[in-house]
Amino acid sequence: MKPGPSSIQVPGVPLALASAALFGAAAPLSKLLLVSIGPQMLAGLLYLGAGLGLAIVHTARTALGLSAPEAPLRRHDLPWLIVIVIVGGILGPALLMLGLGRTPASSGSLLLNLESIATMGIAWLVFRENADRRLLLGALAIILGAIVLSWQGRSFSLDV
Repeated sequence: MKPGPSSIQVPGVPLALASAALFGAAAPLSKLLLVSIGPQMLAGLLYLGAGLGLAIVHTARTALGLSAPEAPLRRHDLPWLIVIVIVGGILGPALLMLGLGRTPASSGSLLLNLESIATMGIAWLVFRENADRRLLLGALAIILGAIVLSWQGRSFSLDV
């Protein structure tokens, strides 16, 4: 039986909104923690927490007898997985916390919102992913939102 639209929207939309709120709160809260914790340690703790959360979800899915929603990893995936772990799991978080320690939390949050635009651009230009009208309109909405939030009533300028 095919699920109806309400069955997809009910858990999906509130979870997406909660995810967006938590994502937006991450930079200011991390900025507060950087006062007492070093950037590399905070990056490690954030990813340790994410790993523990995913381990709990995986354990719960296994205990409930639910199958894994991901495709299984294969031997030929290993080189890409190593690159992803080094860049996305080690360098990215460490550099994020180092940068957040040197910028205002508001600028860091705005830049993090533009991360999705950069990811989309890389996927579109480098990996030839499909970019339809809805995706481009969403990207435009993110860019316009960042402009509105960063506008200070004077001329437009970019902070290095």
